[in-house]
Amino acid sequence: MCRPKNRAGDYIVPLDGSPGGRRTEDFSAAERSTLRNVCDTLVPAVDDSSAFAEFYARPASALGVDTQILDLIRSEFPPRQVAEIHQLLRTVESPVLNLFLGNGFVRFSALSGERRTRYLQVWRDSRAARKRTGFQALKRLTCFLFYAIPDASGHSPNWPAVGYPGVFPSTPRPSPDDHLLRPIVPEQDLELSCDVCVVGSGAGGSVAARDLQAAGLSVIVLEAGPYLTGSDLRPSELDGTARSFDRSGTLATDDLAFQLLAGRGAGGGTFVNWMTCLRPPPFVLREWESRYGIDGLSGPEFGRVVDSIWQSLEVNDRESQRNPNNDALWRGCQALGFRSGQDFQTISRNAVGCALRCDYCGFGCAYLCKRSTILNLLPEAQNAGARFLFRTQAEALEVNGGRVDAVRARYSAGPDRSYRVRVRARAVVLAGGAIHTPLLLLRSGVRSRGIGRGLRLHPTTAVAGDLGRSVQAWAGPPQTVAVTKFLDWEHTGEGFWMEAAPAHPGLFALAAPWVDGAAHKRWMQQRYARATATIVLLRDGSRGTVTVDARGEPSIRYALSGADRARLTRGLQETGRILAAAGAKGLITLHSTPVEVEASGERLTESEVDTFLAGVAERSLAPNRCLMFSAHLMGSCPMGRDSAQAAVSPRGAVWGLENAYVADGSVFPTAPGVNPMITVMAMARRTSQSVVEDLRREKR
Repeated sequence: MCRPKNRAGDYIVPLDGSPGGRRTEDFSAAERSTLRNVCDTLVPAVDDSSAFAEFYARPASALGVDTQILDLIRSEFPPRQVAEIHQLLRTVESPVLNLFLGNGFVRFSALSGERRTRYLQVWRDSRAARKRTGFQALKRLTCFLFYAIPDASGHSPNWPAVGYPGVFPSTPRPSPDDHLLRPIVPEQDLELSCDVCVVGSGAGGSVAARDLQAAGLSVIVLEAGPYLTGSDLRPSELDGTARSFDRSGTLATDDLAFQLLAGRGAGGGTFVNWMTCLRPPPFVLREWESRYGIDGLSGPEFGRVVDSIWQSLEVNDRESQRNPNNDALWRGCQALGFRSGQDFQTISRNAVGCALRCDYCGFGCAYLCKRSTILNLLPEAQNAGARFLFRTQAEALEVNGGRVDAVRARYSAGPDRSYRVRVRARAVVLAGGAIHTPLLLLRSGVRSRGIGRGLRLHPTTAVAGDLGRSVQAWAGPPQTVAVTKFLDWEHTGEGFWMEAAPAHPGLFALAAPWVDGAAHKRWMQQRYARATATIVLLRDGSRGTVTVDARGEPSIRYALSGADRARLTRGLQETGRILAAAGAKGLITLHSTPVEVEASGERLTESEVDTFLAGVAERSLAPNRCLMFSAHLMGSCPMGRDSAQAAVSPRGAVWGLENAYVADGSVFPTAPGVNPMITVMAMARRTSQSVVEDLRREKR
């Protein structure tokens, strides 16, 4: 039987409850040996006579990095990416393929350490995009894991050398009993019914579940990830990343040009984000009204919706103290004469009573200080009668005659055990985020033209500034200063903004440029603890796509336009100026061949800053020539009045379906230009009102 295809030509997975697994043929002994050799070239044993000689002498394989990479690939990578890793490892050991690729008739294993380094440098800098992608795939995993893998005591032997303590405060954690959700735990295949099935429990799904249940509708929430409480959390970057982020933090665009950080589990992004609370800019709301027909956004009623979200999360600025990482931005702006409150500002945050500073905010809150939705909206929904299933992946919608009859899902009871779950509902609200919402629709054969189109990312890269003193970018309130001077809200809405980012050692090592293995180790040992992590985020005009491959997995494509590259280049330059004004003794970008300047005296001179600016202007932002991130995945099911372009109507309903709605960031027709949590939740409240109205009308 021929399977149906979506409009991109990819096969739609059969609606049999299984979108395809991740089981693949295992890696051969030769491939495992090659991977170990590559890892030990990226993080080699280095001769050093300093007090940190043991650190320098420790190669990646001494900590089992190569084994951990294989475990991650097996468990988290989709089959097509696993196949690409197989091919990559075979290629570097094939003399014929190496000759064809211009590397000479060589095997990687037969090269000396110096020639192995040169081999990887050639791949890093290649004009061939696929070679750059292959290098980045292994460099990022290797560098992250070398600094993130803990030993049996919960510590890494590398941490003392880089100045990272890696401990929780000894203060006992508060009991989370008052906030515990009581989910359904299937012990066999299960069929349920309700008025509304909400798929996803993040920022948008939490609002939808709470509001719909409060309106008297029966609600069932399906969440693919786990439900973690404070007592479940450990002081581990590796554990937190694996348990709380989509694909254990390895989610990326198909070409690896953008590392995508998306929360996975109860609370979604609200559980792992840095608590930055920014209201939707009036310019953006007016744009969405006038260009896309989303009425009422600039009026007082929607303003009250935003206020209600603000109150639910207990947003305040009492917890917005500036640690050295954030203070560098503040002082640099002051030194350059920027206007406080206009050009730069203190960020309000949804944190209450955080005096302990455990420094692991980005992996959940063990002390219940972060007011994520697992502490407010989700318990409120449960108290009103909502039911929850966690570790339950929605796989397909049953669509008949333009209506959704049910959601098919699968509950994971363990590595080799699962149960089918079917939820019959009068309406469904999709809130799985900008990747999984379009994926679910496409897997279900829904053909609305806008589905999967218009992906926005707020593309993000960084400049690290060496302040010559302890900064400890991982410590303290993670994000409390925003520089908004370069966002043109008066006319075009274009531009970029800057914020500080917390950086635990694995993330910092992943991001740090790799000139060679020895230089990377020296940078981590000498600079990590005294470096700022300052990110520049772009309000992008570029658009990407989310489609579905033959196995039902997402294919994510996104490329920066020339105009966006120019804006991001300027963003790096302005960030360098701010850090220099704050007294930085050195600056470095995340380009594969980084732009790096060091002060000849106590601080950077004007001439040295000019050298940095010129270097940034010369560097390419082509895929995998500069490390790019996104933690703001939006816009892949855009809302609008034109059903020929948009995926979702201005009321939040999926075009072409009578009873399906979307309540997450995928509905944004353009990038908001601010951290999106508050905007996502306010738009979800607006859509929830539409669901209530429609179901009440239907009942009459």
